[in-house]
Amino acid sequence: MKIAFWSNSPEECRVSSNLAAISVASVIRYPYSIITMENRLSSNNLGKAFYGSSRECILYEAGANYYDGKGLEGLVRKIYRGDMHYNMLKPYLKEIISEHLYYIPQSGVIHNEIFDYELSYCIQPLLEIIEDCADICFIDTVNSQLLSTKAILEEADLIVVNLCQKQSVLENFFLNYSSVIPKAIFIISNYETGSRLNYRKIAGMYELPSEDLTIIPENTSYENAYKNGTIVEFLSRNYSCSRESDNYLFMQAVKKAAYMIIKKAAYLCRSRERASCLN
Repeated sequence: MKIAFWSNSPEECRVSSNLAAISVASVIRYPYSIITMENRLSSNNLGKAFYGSSRECILYEAGANYYDGKGLEGLVRKIYRGDMHYNMLKPYLKEIISEHLYYIPQSGVIHNEIFDYELSYCIQPLLEIIEDCADICFIDTVNSQLLSTKAILEEADLIVVNLCQKQSVLENFFLNYSSVIPKAIFIISNYETGSRLNYRKIAGMYELPSEDLTIIPENTSYENAYKNGTIVEFLSRNYSCSRESDNYLFMQAVKKAAYMIIKKAAYLCRSRERASCLN
């Protein structure tokens, strides 16, 4: 199951931090394996959120370069050259939570434009390889005119659209990106309860089914954990926190978002299986 996390305003709508939180919460609660990746090369990546600013976050080992097959770029390069074989993904995976959550690290040794071109060219076989190794793939998909972004949104079974309570962001999305709505569910990030643009009003204005819309409020403690590479510890520690905890509302929102996404993914998987049997 291929799930793209995307936004027309990714920084304001916290695409990466939402994906990171939901991926950890999903594997704590559900018996699925998830592989995470992104379609951009940056030192500020999911690896940094999962395990901090260590040398493992970007693989600069001596002798490592794009053509040696190190990191996500090396994996893409192998597929681009047709060098594919059974179980080829395993050496490229960084285990985040044992047997359940994985990340494909980056090497950081080539230009983004070269990486984008080759990723867009081989995104379909790459995702097929990932689906053979895990139940779900979460893709942090940058908002731009990148070839790989367009390819990923086309290939995705489900698109998690991250929005916020800013009128200009909402209008821009529904005016310019309505084509993704049929296979989208929506998260309102940095949610403020007192805003005039509450989630019920947003759902009514844009005719969104309530079961396809949820919210995640801002949480300073989580954001600090995200920046410091300790989100696994933070989410594990607070997963069952009491109502008295300052993190309770945030955790309930993340768990609800994870439930909504996993439920939708399971439904789509069953539908695909039924269609396959009929054919």
